[in-house]
Amino acid sequence: MPKLTQDRVLGLVVLAIGLFITFYWAAADSETGLVERVRGRSSIGDALAPTVAGTILILSGLWLCLSAMGERRLSLANLTFLASLVCALGVALGLMRWAGPALAELATGADYRPLRDTAPWKYAGFILGGVMMITALIYIVERRWHWSRIVIAVVVTLALALFYDLPFEDLLLPPNGDV
Repeated sequence: MPKLTQDRVLGLVVLAIGLFITFYWAAADSETGLVERVRGRSSIGDALAPTVAGTILILSGLWLCLSAMGERRLSLANLTFLASLVCALGVALGLMRWAGPALAELATGADYRPLRDTAPWKYAGFILGGVMMITALIYIVERRWHWSRIVIAVVVTLALALFYDLPFEDLLLPPNGDV
């Protein structure tokens, strides 16, 4: 029987999260399937993005489990590293969720819902949260700070926003579909 090394433990956790997202959350939280076809036109369904993300996590978890190297056991340093990742992701996702509505309220005094698909409001939370997430993850991994990491985070987040927003006229960037 293979030893339960830190790589295998992480792989099993990632695999479990991927299975949960793909086979439970995507189906339970989505009103449509992966792809919707209405009047001869195909569009992205609510379940597509979480299913793709879950599938990537499943494959990554399997890869970690099957290719685990070394004999190192899970340590307090590993758990501290994972806790810092979870905290950074939590703060970034919170910023992503509430920055757009807060900025729209401060700037216009209007309710966010009618503004959520208009520039710049539809990008506010996604970009602020995305930049924070990428910058924090780079800092946690490298354990050092440099301004160029913010530039990288801004470029990557803008590229993702444009990649998803421009070609799909009926797609709302996260978390605007939930607001």
